[in-house]
Amino acid sequence: MKIYHKIVQSKKIQQFMNNSVLMNWNDLNKSILVLLLGGAAHITWICWYLYFSQHPSFEHWFNHDYGVFHLARMIVFCIICFALIIPIWFWGEKPYIAKYFPYISVIFFGMSFVYGGYTVGITSPVAIAAYISLITVGMVLYKRTVMYVVFIPITIYLVAAIILTLNGQMTYAPIYTLEYNQKVLHRNEFWVYSQMYFYIPIFFCSLVLFEVLLIQWRNREKKIRDISQIDPLTGIYNRRKIGQNLTEIQNEHRDVTIILMDLDHFKKINDSYGHDVGDDVLKQVAFTLSKNVRDEDVVGRFGGEEFILVLQNKSIQQALDIGERCRKEIESTRIKINDKEFIQISASFGITVGNHYQTKQQILKQADEALYLAKKSGRNQVKQFEECASYLKDSQI
Repeated sequence: MKIYHKIVQSKKIQQFMNNSVLMNWNDLNKSILVLLLGGAAHITWICWYLYFSQHPSFEHWFNHDYGVFHLARMIVFCIICFALIIPIWFWGEKPYIAKYFPYISVIFFGMSFVYGGYTVGITSPVAIAAYISLITVGMVLYKRTVMYVVFIPITIYLVAAIILTLNGQMTYAPIYTLEYNQKVLHRNEFWVYSQMYFYIPIFFCSLVLFEVLLIQWRNREKKIRDISQIDPLTGIYNRRKIGQNLTEIQNEHRDVTIILMDLDHFKKINDSYGHDVGDDVLKQVAFTLSKNVRDEDVVGRFGGEEFILVLQNKSIQQALDIGERCRKEIESTRIKINDKEFIQISASFGITVGNHYQTKQQILKQADEALYLAKKSGRNQVKQFEECASYLKDSQI
């Protein structure tokens, strides 16, 4: 199992699974895969029959009258599997090919597998495993409308064959002789090894398909989860993710330092130069903020031109240093308008240190008041919440 996981987790396999999303293939491409697997399975069955039917020690187990007919049918089935790929490959863009061939391919694949199961015993482990694998993989791989068209007739055939063989109206495992079928099969080495030979390819094909589908499903779920947490313009966390992060910190009873930042006169930039330039400004600011924090800290876009930094294990002085460093870098940033024109931007910062007794709303309100103070004081400044009380007192005097 360790070797299997090592192979699956290898870089090349992961790259193939991520870049070649089987779940996103169209039904025709999935049909090609199914037909290739079906053709390969029929080849293994043909090889099994040719080998054991010619082996003297096993010759008396075979019903040679039925075997010649069965071998011919397996060869025909194998040829049809590969032949069905041709119209899909060359004329797949034609509407009738795209509409009908997924049904034709899956129905043929399913019926040939069930027939193969009937020849070696309709209630044998191989037949049941093939049926279950076919339905479960098919349900994941194809649309339900395709699989129900296959599922219903195959199930009816399987149930009817089981009933008829139980009543003696249909020969059970016709590929074998009567003497063979009357034995206690689970004690017969030939039967056990034959079942393993038939079942192992089905098992590994199903396992590989499920592994690919599950890995791609997990990767897609991760991408969806990331998209729901990332601001699409700036590539940093959005307000929702920041809220989740603050809730986690609060639940763990940890202190947190918040820096709220708002771009100065951002509306004027949008009105004067257009939203494309405004977007460039937001992306550049997000980059500047991100490179000035450590891995354990979080940077997010809080809405519009407002950004937030959630710092852990930082004193107020460290937060002030980070805010001042970011302010200076933003102030020195030049945004290109055209080959001759550039604009400069600035931002105001509000900082607070919250303790675990406060709610996240209270902490954010404190940071917002500090940001308001920075703007009232002339913008392009860094202020902390503790300064708000003295400012209010001075303004009242």
